[in-house]
Amino acid sequence: MTLPPWVADPALAPVWSRVRSRLERNGLQPSGRVTVELIDRSQRHALGALLGRAMTRDRARIDLADLDQRLRQRSGTGGLIEVVETLTGGPMLDRAGERADRAAGREAPLALARELIAEQWAEPWAEEWVSGLRRTGLLTGRPDAERVVRDAVAVLRALTDPERPTGGSRVELAARLLGDAHALDEDRPTTQVVLRGLAAAGGGGVPATAAERRALWEAYGVLPDLVSRTCLTLGLFQTPGPVHITAWDLRRRPSFGHLAGATALVCENPRVLEAVAERGGPGIVVCTSGEPNTVVTEVLALVSAAGAGLRYHGDFDWPGIAIANRVVARFGARPWRMTADDYLRGVRRDGPLLAGSPVGPSWDAELGAAMRATGRALHEETLLPDLLHGLDEPAGAGR
Repeated sequence: MTLPPWVADPALAPVWSRVRSRLERNGLQPSGRVTVELIDRSQRHALGALLGRAMTRDRARIDLADLDQRLRQRSGTGGLIEVVETLTGGPMLDRAGERADRAAGREAPLALARELIAEQWAEPWAEEWVSGLRRTGLLTGRPDAERVVRDAVAVLRALTDPERPTGGSRVELAARLLGDAHALDEDRPTTQVVLRGLAAAGGGGVPATAAERRALWEAYGVLPDLVSRTCLTLGLFQTPGPVHITAWDLRRRPSFGHLAGATALVCENPRVLEAVAERGGPGIVVCTSGEPNTVVTEVLALVSAAGAGLRYHGDFDWPGIAIANRVVARFGARPWRMTADDYLRGVRRDGPLLAGSPVGPSWDAELGAAMRATGRALHEETLLPDLLHGLDEPAGAGR
């Protein structure tokens, strides 16, 4: 393209560079104004010829729309865009358009996440989940962002469905729902997106440590594998002695129908089960080993569903009372030898101090009052003689 001298004057090079930058920021639209510095007479003369007016100052404002119209009418070579590209080295970049495209690319997978959630639920946690994904930029710039979102929503649908089957490994879940056994490995983006969704659905914070991530998976019935979590039991099978049951065992759905009408002791500490085993004779015991994991809760559910009665004993401390409350509420267990009198008979003034926030026993308000007044914990291992003696009583007897 041959440009007239009043357009191609070399003294205008800084002007055209400034105009080019503005046009690129402006989405290649000849609108708005730019201010240029004129350092000498040659630049003032050249800009005056370009704009068709005298330049007497060291600074000038250029109206881009007016300049575009002047070039179209008088240059014979096109408008402002064509002239600037010719004089400054080729096609310009639509930086505003690129920013808009990047913004749209960031928002598209988030909009998809919101849409897919809304198709099945009107869940209040969905917006919190989407907002968290936007803040962290987990999906930004990922060519597979939409696939990650679709996979994550499929997993969230399965895990937040109240009718879902309990138990199972993360590997199996990934293979069944996503066709890739490793899709929910720790380092996969889908895993991070799912965990944020589960945290939002549960009303908790996003897990920051490996232990917190495992706990969140377990809260929704998902294990890292089928063999690392166990439940210590006694008397559930024909095998003598204590048996550690895994999720692998439960996947085959053992039948506990032979326990119908029987009574099983649920204890918190493995030493209690061990003492019952050492004592010999019949006895059915399920040990939670502290806070029940997903295998323990499934065993308790199966034993209860088989028609066995559950009686529970645990530590007289605040975490122990919290565990007891959950086992009683969820599985219909009957607190056993866990009254205020039982506590006061066994507690020592030099016993360990109660720690943490008080938890009221759902079955005995007087027990909670006694514990608060005494301020001491009583662990169930110290009550073994009384517990072992009580096992000889009929199921309906005892405290």
